[in-house]
Amino acid sequence: MMNQLHRIRSLLVAVPAIVTILSIGPSDYIGYTAYILLALLIVRAGKLFPGVALPLLLAELFYFNWLASTYNGLLFLLPFATLIGAFTSKPFSKTALAWTIGGGALLTVSLQSEQPEVITAILLLWLMTAGILTIGNANAAKQHQTEHLYEALALSHEELEAARRRLIDYASQIEQYAQLEERNRIAKDIHDDLGHRLIRVKMMSEAAIQLFDADPPRARTMIEQIRDQLQDSMERMRRTVRRLAAPEDNDSRRYALDRLVADSGEALGIEVGFTVQGDMQPIYPSIELILFMNAQEAITNAVRHGGATVVDVTLHFRGKSVALTIANNGALPKEPVAAGIGIRGMKERMALIGGSLEWRMKERFEITTIIPLTGDADARAKITQEVQS
Repeated sequence: MMNQLHRIRSLLVAVPAIVTILSIGPSDYIGYTAYILLALLIVRAGKLFPGVALPLLLAELFYFNWLASTYNGLLFLLPFATLIGAFTSKPFSKTALAWTIGGGALLTVSLQSEQPEVITAILLLWLMTAGILTIGNANAAKQHQTEHLYEALALSHEELEAARRRLIDYASQIEQYAQLEERNRIAKDIHDDLGHRLIRVKMMSEAAIQLFDADPPRARTMIEQIRDQLQDSMERMRRTVRRLAAPEDNDSRRYALDRLVADSGEALGIEVGFTVQGDMQPIYPSIELILFMNAQEAITNAVRHGGATVVDVTLHFRGKSVALTIANNGALPKEPVAAGIGIRGMKERMALIGGSLEWRMKERFEITTIIPLTGDADARAKITQEVQS
């Protein structure tokens, strides 16, 4: 755009000069040609040396008006080139009104020899040109602003995409951590539970062999107990294998709470209810995974330590946070609840995303996981302090 306007400035000097040369005498050709070449040089210098644009434009305006008053013809168009230069120069575009009025006054002086109708027409053309240049400047400013906003939007989009990729990586790391923790817990269950059961079955088998001849009825009773122990161990082993099995490719909600409720009720033989309160909001996969793991831990502890037969899972959306409460009808602890391996693991998961963990004992034992959905700094500082202590 600027290059095109510069060409127009040069044409507004060259074309009127060529046409006007036809109306002057041969004796003036050399001087006239020198003046026109000087005019073109001034126009060119304004582009080459923008630091001195103001003095050059002022000199150009007076010089062009002098040429117009001296040689007449179409040289009255020369100041129009100066007007374009003033409007397109960024440092002077804000003083466009002064350039319009001042340039129009000088042009009127240089056209004193012309008819009033001609002067009026030329001044109207001058004002129209100034108006067109003003509109062009406004459109250029809007275009520049639009381009700036587009660049800012593109940058924001790139930052958002980078944040999305980081979030996906973070969720993947959390899932890997949860899987590792689950494998470690399963390994501990196999060692502490199934391993001890198999040792007990082996010892009972040896005792039954010793009693087979001496006390057959007692040996039979012991064999029946061994059978029951093996049956129970097989059921526990099936549940463990199901927990170790890799998810199917189309299993996109492996860590969904509603699925945990259904699987827990079926696997543990208890009644598990699930309720959602408040205005539901989308939950990041990492948060859903941590809620899943804490709910799984709480349900398992309720059955293992409290002998619970009914567990209620409540997911409460509180605006800026989400709370997961696990309540059960099992036996209440007779001593204050100590932070064992399970609760410490739940707290560690909370520390990853700035959540908190609390429990209370009234009619039922309840444990609540609270996770801020907006990255609450106070909640993050609180849980960090708890973990460090």
